[in-house]
Amino acid sequence: MSLNLSIANAMSGLQASARGVQLASSNIANAMVEGYAPRRLALASAAGSQGGVRITGIHRQDDPALAGMLRQSGAETAAAGAETAFWERLAEALGEAGDGNSLAGRITALENALADAADRPDLDYLLASAARAAGSLAGALNDASEDIRSQRQAADAAIAGDVETLNRGLGEVARLNTDILRRQAGGDPALDLVEKREMLVTELSDIVPLREQLRPDGRLALYTAGGQMLLDGTQPMQIGFQPSAPITAAMSLADGQLSGLTLDGQPVPSGPGAPIGGGRLGAHFAIRDSHAPAAQSQLDQFAAELIARFADPATDPSLPDGAPGLFTDAGGVPDTPPAPGLAGRVALNDALTPAGGGEYWRLRDGLGATAPGLEVGDPAQLMRLLDAIEAPLAATGGGAARSLAGHAGQLVGTFGQSRHAAEMRGGFAQSRHDTLFERMLAGGVDTDGELQRLMTLEKAYAANARVMQVADDLLRRLLEI
Repeated sequence: MSLNLSIANAMSGLQASARGVQLASSNIANAMVEGYAPRRLALASAAGSQGGVRITGIHRQDDPALAGMLRQSGAETAAAGAETAFWERLAEALGEAGDGNSLAGRITALENALADAADRPDLDYLLASAARAAGSLAGALNDASEDIRSQRQAADAAIAGDVETLNRGLGEVARLNTDILRRQAGGDPALDLVEKREMLVTELSDIVPLREQLRPDGRLALYTAGGQMLLDGTQPMQIGFQPSAPITAAMSLADGQLSGLTLDGQPVPSGPGAPIGGGRLGAHFAIRDSHAPAAQSQLDQFAAELIARFADPATDPSLPDGAPGLFTDAGGVPDTPPAPGLAGRVALNDALTPAGGGEYWRLRDGLGATAPGLEVGDPAQLMRLLDAIEAPLAATGGGAARSLAGHAGQLVGTFGQSRHAAEMRGGFAQSRHDTLFERMLAGGVDTDGELQRLMTLEKAYAANARVMQVADDLLRRLLEI
């Protein structure tokens, strides 16, 4: 081997060792960066029979299958989190057993207030306390209904925000595709841009589960889990959504009062199994269009039962035909069937509210009475009101006969089951996500391995440097001859 060839081989070894040290140092420096994939130097023998080494490329050591599963689990976790938050807030609005401000607690408070008034029907302050307890019960239903409406409104706004983020993110991925192509054309693998692109896709997958396909030229194509293409090349598809404000209980997607999704101006389904579905976006659509309306319907059925119990002529013989009883639908009688949002309109009869020109004595003498009765100590009417609360009746929407408190417990229990189911899904999704994330970390940067690699590269560098030194000594000796 000639001295020139020895020097050339040693130089190629020095260059490869130096580049390897640079990559190992970069890997160690980024060991704690989430989503960072270690870089590896690809080497091959130099062309021809002269020996030496050449760098053929730099590769990211990632696992596309694991990354895809991690993104799917992240989307499931985000969706379950949104749904759990909805049910938790609704359960908080209705209250828990033992809480005086809960729905059941206010029913108990009304029973106690009526019982106290029945003991001394001649005392106006006890009648006033019973009227206030009835108004408080109506207020609890009003508050729960408003909470459902506000959560629908928040879900609608969240959809708009997610769509905006998704469009902006797809545009950024498209720009990264262009930059990566440009740099690769100049011989730069652009691994930093590839890393940024992968992290961005992972973030967007919480909104909608995404699947990626790498084109031969380095461009990334993105599809939803339902198979809808969102990006192929450098021109993303535009997702459209029009937020609605204010949202009322009667509004729905089916009647066109609420917006769905569009893709490049064309409507696309957004429900379960839809081309653009799943993830946090799908959960917000489920809250707005399914969970909240179903919860509102159940609450309305309870409100309808509450109104019907006290509108029965047997409960208050003083009421004329068709007149509302202790509770009303915004001052009147509910339609058949009631318009959506009845729980938000239920109110204490104006005949019992001084602000509406009413008098508390009507609790004792009947809502239809025109003047106080002579028998101020007669508790018969108050006892009939108590009987109406305790009577086992079937719910307005059907089901087993229960007292008013029993129906309230059944309603709270139904919402509690939905909350528990959402929490179970969220716990499973989070556990799966954590397991996959740990697997991803295990396949990340191994600092011990990188340090060992640095020691090996140091020895290779020293060996090639020694070859250069020996060749230099030989050349000096030859020149001295």
